[in-house]
Amino acid sequence: MELKLLLGFLASMFGSLFGKMLVLEQAPLVHVKDLVKPLVIADRKVSRAELEVPLFVTNVPKEHFAGISEPLNSLAKARKSAIDNVIQQILGSIETKYDYKYFNRVYGNIRNIQRVIDDKLSGTAHGIVLDVERNIVNSFWLMDGSGKFVYFVLVYYPEQKIREMRRLSKGAQVIASVTSNQNGHVRLKISEINGVEVTMSSADIKIRKRNKFAKAVTLFLWRVPSGSVQNYSVNLDPVKVCGNSKHTELSLDKIRKKLADYLLGADFERIVMLKGHDEIGRPISIEFAF
Repeated sequence: MELKLLLGFLASMFGSLFGKMLVLEQAPLVHVKDLVKPLVIADRKVSRAELEVPLFVTNVPKEHFAGISEPLNSLAKARKSAIDNVIQQILGSIETKYDYKYFNRVYGNIRNIQRVIDDKLSGTAHGIVLDVERNIVNSFWLMDGSGKFVYFVLVYYPEQKIREMRRLSKGAQVIASVTSNQNGHVRLKISEINGVEVTMSSADIKIRKRNKFAKAVTLFLWRVPSGSVQNYSVNLDPVKVCGNSKHTELSLDKIRKKLADYLLGADFERIVMLKGHDEIGRPISIEFAF
């Protein structure tokens, strides 16, 4: 009896263990790669799947520009490449200059004449583009099959911004003239005609003096130079102009004629270089003489 009980207990244990083994054998196999999902960070997804083009690239909203990078080894470089692509598109909408070249060459002898025509049309866009990164409204990146980064970016750049960049791309055009010159106080009129604000704040002044009687005086009295050149700089009260004209004064007290200058028949040529900057920091200079 005891032997039967022992055999029954062992049989039940083996049966239970064998049943669990069957359950394990029938469970579905789960691979590690099935548990790994693409990493999603905000609107950026890293995947080695086939290249997915986001909707904002295939259907670009109005007043937006979509940029696509080249496949690059660095995410930072890919992002810069996508932004550069947008900048090129904006430049093209601002202003484009084309260079057309045509060459027609004939060579050879009377029995074997060859003619070569080289016809080339190239365009180079140029201008000012600002605030592209500040106006990014969407972005997306992934890794292609070769493990390189591809970046997509959407930038809001409305027509009003295009007009503003077109205006800045023209640059400022500044004109300066002397309206009066009395006792070393020169009154200047400064005008800007392109609608780009400029601030003029300093002046470099060159004084060329030529002594007409230098040879005669040197021959009979004392040796004097035929002329001289003086250079100095002065600060101006900042003058801002944009599509209009304003007046300012320039003091030339240091270079007024002296008694010796009258005796030597001195002639003065004053060359003034006004300096400043425009509204985006580009240096501006205008030279005039009187």
